Amino acid sequence: MSEMITVIYEDGVLRPLIPLPLPEHTRMQIQIVDQPAGDEERARVYRVLIDAGLINPVEPSPEKASISEEELDRIAHSLARGGTLSDSIAIERAGR
Repeated sequence: MSEMITVIYEDGVLRPLIPLPLPEHTRMQIQIVDQPAGDEERARVYRVLIDAGLINPVEPSPEKASISEEELDRIAHSLARGGTLSDSIAIERAGR
Protein backbone atom coordinates (compact mmCIF):
# COMPACT_ATOMS: atom_id res chain seq x y z
CA MET A 1 0.00 0.00 0.00
CA SER A 2 1.42 3.35 -1.03
CA GLU A 3 -0.80 6.39 -0.88
CA MET A 4 -0.94 9.82 0.67
CA ILE A 5 -3.47 10.41 3.42
CA THR A 6 -4.18 13.29 5.77
CA VAL A 7 -3.66 12.76 9.47
CA ILE A 8 -4.07 14.85 12.58
CA TYR A 9 -1.70 14.81 15.53
CA GLU A 10 -3.62 14.51 18.81
CA ASP A 11 -2.41 13.51 22.26
CA GLY A 12 0.90 12.22 20.89
CA VAL A 13 -0.72 10.03 18.22
CA LEU A 14 -1.05 10.51 14.46
CA ARG A 15 -4.68 9.72 13.60
CA PRO A 16 -5.84 9.29 9.98
CA LEU A 17 -8.85 11.38 8.99
CA ILE A 18 -10.26 8.47 6.95
CA PRO A 19 -10.40 4.76 7.84
CA LEU A 20 -7.52 2.71 6.47
CA PRO A 21 -7.98 -0.79 5.04
CA LEU A 22 -5.25 -2.30 7.27
CA PRO A 23 -5.29 -5.13 9.77
CA GLU A 24 -4.72 -4.16 13.40
CA HIS A 25 -1.07 -3.74 14.45
CA THR A 26 0.20 -3.40 10.85
CA ARG A 27 3.60 -1.72 10.87
CA MET A 28 4.09 1.04 8.31
CA GLN A 29 6.70 3.67 7.56
CA ILE A 30 5.48 7.23 7.21
CA GLN A 31 6.95 10.42 5.85
CA ILE A 32 5.96 13.66 7.56
CA VAL A 33 5.07 16.39 5.04
CA ASP A 34 3.50 19.72 5.97
CA GLN A 35 -0.03 20.01 4.65
CA PRO A 36 -0.27 22.66 1.92
CA ALA A 37 -2.31 25.78 2.58
CA GLY A 38 -6.05 25.47 1.95
CA ASP A 39 -6.09 27.02 -1.54
CA GLU A 40 -3.02 25.07 -2.64
CA GLU A 41 -4.54 21.81 -1.40
CA ARG A 42 -7.84 22.49 -3.22
CA ALA A 43 -5.96 23.31 -6.43
CA ARG A 44 -3.92 20.09 -6.15
CA VAL A 45 -7.02 17.97 -5.56
CA TYR A 46 -8.78 19.70 -8.46
CA ARG A 47 -5.85 18.94 -10.80
CA VAL A 48 -5.75 15.29 -9.69
CA LEU A 49 -9.50 14.86 -10.29
CA ILE A 50 -9.23 16.44 -13.75
CA ASP A 51 -6.19 14.32 -14.65
CA ALA A 52 -8.05 11.19 -13.52
CA GLY A 53 -11.00 12.13 -15.76
CA LEU A 54 -13.37 12.24 -12.79
CA ILE A 55 -14.40 15.85 -13.38
CA ASN A 56 -14.29 18.28 -16.28
CA PRO A 57 -12.69 21.68 -15.88
CA VAL A 58 -15.19 24.45 -15.30
CA GLU A 59 -15.15 27.01 -18.07
CA PRO A 60 -15.17 30.58 -16.80
CA SER A 61 -18.58 32.12 -17.23
CA PRO A 62 -18.86 35.19 -19.42
CA GLU A 63 -19.00 38.42 -17.52
CA LYS A 64 -22.49 39.64 -16.87
CA ALA A 65 -23.42 43.20 -17.58
CA SER A 66 -23.52 45.31 -14.47
CA ILE A 67 -26.80 46.82 -13.36
CA SER A 68 -26.98 50.59 -13.33
CA GLU A 69 -27.84 52.52 -10.18
CA GLU A 70 -31.08 53.63 -11.84
CA GLU A 71 -32.09 50.01 -12.54
CA LEU A 72 -31.25 48.98 -8.96
CA ASP A 73 -33.33 51.91 -7.68
CA ARG A 74 -36.28 50.92 -9.92
CA ILE A 75 -36.10 47.31 -8.70
CA ALA A 76 -35.88 48.40 -5.06
CA HIS A 77 -38.97 50.60 -5.42
CA SER A 78 -40.82 47.80 -7.18
CA LEU A 79 -40.05 45.38 -4.37
CA ALA A 80 -40.90 47.97 -1.71
CA ARG A 81 -44.48 48.20 -3.03
CA GLY A 82 -45.11 44.78 -1.56
CA GLY A 83 -47.03 41.96 -3.12
CA THR A 84 -45.73 38.58 -4.15
CA LEU A 85 -42.66 37.91 -6.23
CA SER A 86 -44.84 36.48 -8.99
CA ASP A 87 -46.83 39.76 -9.03
CA SER A 88 -43.60 41.74 -9.40
CA ILE A 89 -42.47 39.52 -12.27
CA ALA A 90 -45.85 39.82 -14.01
CA ILE A 91 -45.76 43.63 -13.71
CA GLU A 92 -42.20 43.75 -15.04
CA ARG A 93 -43.06 41.51 -17.98
CA ALA A 94 -46.16 43.56 -18.79
CA GLY A 95 -43.97 46.65 -19.05
CA ARG A 96 -41.82 45.11 -21.79
